[in-house]
Amino acid sequence: MNQGRVIYEDEAEPHFRLAYPGPALAAFVDYYFEVNQPATLANPLYLNGLPNLSNLLTISLQPQSWLSINPKTGALKTVKGSRFFGNLTELHTSIYPGGVHEFYVKFKPGVLGHLFRISSVEIENANEDLSVLLRPDELEERLQAVGHFRERVYLMEAVLQKQLQAFEPDYRFRLVQVALTHFHQTIDNQFVHLHQLCRDLGVSYPSLHRYFTDTLGYSPKYCQKLIRFKKGLQFYKRHGSQYPFEEVGYTDFSHFVKEARQLTQRPPSEL
Repeated sequence: MNQGRVIYEDEAEPHFRLAYPGPALAAFVDYYFEVNQPATLANPLYLNGLPNLSNLLTISLQPQSWLSINPKTGALKTVKGSRFFGNLTELHTSIYPGGVHEFYVKFKPGVLGHLFRISSVEIENANEDLSVLLRPDELEERLQAVGHFRERVYLMEAVLQKQLQAFEPDYRFRLVQVALTHFHQTIDNQFVHLHQLCRDLGVSYPSLHRYFTDTLGYSPKYCQKLIRFKKGLQFYKRHGSQYPFEEVGYTDFSHFVKEARQLTQRPPSEL
């Protein structure tokens, strides 16, 4: 069976489009993307979703269903229609056959929960019909009516700006987002450790830990681990095992491989 693969944001794919939000929504949305598989396509698209902090809102533009598989448990779910997806705690493989056309909004971690007042426990591994949060019919019709991805992005931005007008993130939420941004960065090719980050942000580690668990349901150490692994896998795919993995926080390549197996039950070569 095709084991799937991870696609990164800067990789060009013929049936996968991506756009970043405008300044008004940059604090709330990571990016928009679209999967558009022509109906005549013979081979399905297999995509791996790593354990992550992502919350996705999906608008279905065609009635074609697709499959979501948890390789660890073997659980298979048929997915159809507009939905919202919570963060994953285990590797999942999505199988998109010909005829699938879906528009996605990838929110910043914690935004979807705050926006719709859903607890982090409810969001974890969620794969639910969007109607439990809002009435998607009108939004589906409006997005289906426009012919191009960029137009759908503009339309969705207008909808989200209206929806987010009353959303006032407190200092804890903002600090968590700043910390997450630091987790994605390296400074002078050096990994930033948590206690150094706390000093830089002017907050104690117990306080930062509390802000993370209140906002996301996870410790900062776990969140940093997920972000580090995604970055490490990207470098592995580009440079192989000779990349200096200490630059992203691993002691060496074997440490990275051990974490790959721990998080996904697979070696990095199968991701």
